[in-house]
Amino acid sequence: MSTTRTTPNLVERVKYLMGMRLPDSMRDWVVNDATGPGHNRRFFIRGALMFVPFLVVALILPSPLWVKLALVAMMALPAIVFVGGLRSIYLQELLVDNGIDPHTESGRQLEEHRRRAQVYEQKYRHRAA
Repeated sequence: MSTTRTTPNLVERVKYLMGMRLPDSMRDWVVNDATGPGHNRRFFIRGALMFVPFLVVALILPSPLWVKLALVAMMALPAIVFVGGLRSIYLQELLVDNGIDPHTESGRQLEEHRRRAQVYEQKYRHRAA
């Protein structure tokens, strides 16, 4: 396995999704995956995939369809809430596991921070002089 590659192959991606660390040459890919465009969508898809086996078991139980659907809803809704609520914690853990600063922000967040800082400077800093 070459350490000069910058994107993981299929086996490495599966290991990455299971919490394994990728080689240092792939840090940029990890940062883009964790904070780049579409990172929230990817995060929720990963979170949903963890619950698929439980949902399949619920659907094969011998009961009426409405009971199966109600059971699936009772499992899926709290799962979505927990995945969303713990997103920032999972993100920090993912970055730390791959040797990256856990406070790395997405480009959109950095741009918003810069914009707010500029507005603050224009509004308040001229008074201090």
